[in-house]
Amino acid sequence: MTTTPGTIGPHSRRRVSYYYDYDVGNYYYGQGHPMKPHRIRMAHNLVLNYGLYRKMEVYRPHKAVADEMTRFHSDEYVKFIQNVGPDNIMEFNKQMQRFNVGEDCPVFEGVYEFCQISAG
Repeated sequence: MTTTPGTIGPHSRRRVSYYYDYDVGNYYYGQGHPMKPHRIRMAHNLVLNYGLYRKMEVYRPHKAVADEMTRFHSDEYVKFIQNVGPDNIMEFNKQMQRFNVGEDCPVFEGVYEFCQISAG
């Protein structure tokens, strides 16, 4: 079998980098959202129980600070995520439309902390 530059052949020994934070499974996006973060925890348990972690570089991400998040997102978006929550969502109606936050990307309890874990 011949490989072209940039492809991985069957003999390759590249390692997989796997980032996981146990707290990511503690969040709930809401009843109508298809993603259930506890499924991430279930997948992690499979990685452990099947010994797949032995073939990976396993890392626990740090919680990104706002300054790190603004390397990719605007200051306005990061401030919005820091301040919005289920209890005050109506105060952020304009920003929710601007940043396309809603059913697919819902506001939930702890959304900023979840984003910190995801970005870290």
